[in-house]
Amino acid sequence: MNSNEKLAIDGGTPVRTRPLPQEWCGAHYMDGMESDAAARVCQSKTLFRYYGLDLQNEVSQLEQEFASMTGSKYALAVSSGTCALQVALGALGIGPGDEVLVQGYFWVSTVGAVVRSGAIPVLVDSDNTFDIDPQDAAKKITSRTKAVLVVHMGGVIGRIKEIVALARQRNMKVIEDCAQAASASQYNVKAGTFGDMGIFSFQMNKHMTSGEGGMVITNDENLYRRAFAVHDLGYPRNDEGRLVMDDPSLQLWGIGCRMSELTAAVARVQLTKLGRITSAMRSAKLKIKQALEGMLTFREVLDPDGDAGSFLMTVLPTREQSLRFTEALRAEGIVADQGGMYPIHMDDWGLHIYYNVASLVNKRGISAVSPWQMAENRASAHVSYAKGTCPHLDDMISRTVIFCIASVLTEEDVQDIIAAYRKVAAAVCQ
Repeated sequence: MNSNEKLAIDGGTPVRTRPLPQEWCGAHYMDGMESDAAARVCQSKTLFRYYGLDLQNEVSQLEQEFASMTGSKYALAVSSGTCALQVALGALGIGPGDEVLVQGYFWVSTVGAVVRSGAIPVLVDSDNTFDIDPQDAAKKITSRTKAVLVVHMGGVIGRIKEIVALARQRNMKVIEDCAQAASASQYNVKAGTFGDMGIFSFQMNKHMTSGEGGMVITNDENLYRRAFAVHDLGYPRNDEGRLVMDDPSLQLWGIGCRMSELTAAVARVQLTKLGRITSAMRSAKLKIKQALEGMLTFREVLDPDGDAGSFLMTVLPTREQSLRFTEALRAEGIVADQGGMYPIHMDDWGLHIYYNVASLVNKRGISAVSPWQMAENRASAHVSYAKGTCPHLDDMISRTVIFCIASVLTEEDVQDIIAAYRKVAAAVCQ
C-alpha cells in the first residue's frame, strides 16, 4: 500500500469494503457450551442460588473459579456490574458526609453508585494512561475523603500502585472498577486485587458475558461478609442457605441483587474462554501498535503484556487532525459492522465522559433532595463537574480516536487496519 495514495474520503480507493466484526468480545465465542449449560439449569427447575428442587450450585462454583482466576480470597456474584459497585460501596460503609475520588473517564454507573450512596464524587484529572493521576488525586483529598474509585477503562491499568500507596498513607479505601478489565493485569497482578475491593461486569459488551451479571472480589473477610449481606437481604447466610440474623455487626439492609443459577451457568462457560478472548484482542492490538510505532501516539500502557487489548486509543497532535483522522479511517472501510460504532472520536463517547453526564453536572439525586443538598455534605456542596474540571483529560479527549479491537479479528483484518492507519496518518499527520 502506497502511504501517499489519495484518501478515500477525498475520492481515493478505500483499503477495504467489508466491515469489521462488531465489538462484542465474549459473545463472539458463544457456542453450544453456553446453550447446554443454560439448558441443564432449566432442566433442574432450580434457578435460585440457595435452594430449590435440584440445586446445581452454579453460582457458588463460579465464585470459586473467579476467585481462583483473579487470585483473590473471596468472590461474590451479583446481578450486574452496577450492583457490584453499589455492594462494594455499601460494604465499605460509604454514605452521606463522605467523598469518593473518581476519574473523569468512566462509565456513568461508576459515579452513579457513589451518588446513590449519598456520598459526593470528587473528580480527579487523568494522566496519559487516561486513568487517575496520583498527583492530582493527592491534591483532591480532604478530611471527608473515604475512598478512591479507580476505573480500568478499556482493559488498561494505570498507576494503580501509586494510588494504593497514597490511599494507605491517607487512610482511604481503594475500589477498582474492572467492568472493562476482566483478565487484565499489571506485572502479573490481576485487575481488582491491588486495592481493597474489585468489581466486574458480565454485561453484553464485556470481555466475558452472560448478558448481565457481575462480581465483587476482596481479600478482606469482613468486607466480604458485609458485601454478602448487602447483596442479599441485609444478613449473611449459613451453609444451608438460611439467613443468619443474630450478628449485630451484620444486620444491614440488602438490595437483593443475587446472581441466578442460569446466569452463573453461562458465565462459568465464558470464564473458561476468557483467556483466549483477551489474548486474541491483546495480540491484535500489540501487532497494530508495533506496526505503527513512530507514526502515531497512543494511550500510555505501563504493562503491554497485561493489557486486555479491547481498545486502541490514538492521541493526535490537534483536535482538527483527530476529527479528520476519524472520518478518514471510516472512509477507508475501517468501521465496525452494522450495530457497531467504531472508530469514534472521543468527543462522541457519551456517558463515558464526566461533562456529558447531565445528572452529574447538574447535581441531581434520585429523590427530591440530592446528596449535594444534604446537611452532612454541606462542606462538599461546592464541588464542580463542569467541563474544565479535568483539564488534562479534557485536552486528550479533544484529540483522541477510539477504535475497538474485536476478539475475532483475522490476520487479514489486522493488516487492513494497519494499512489504513498508515495511509491516514501519512496524509493527516504531516
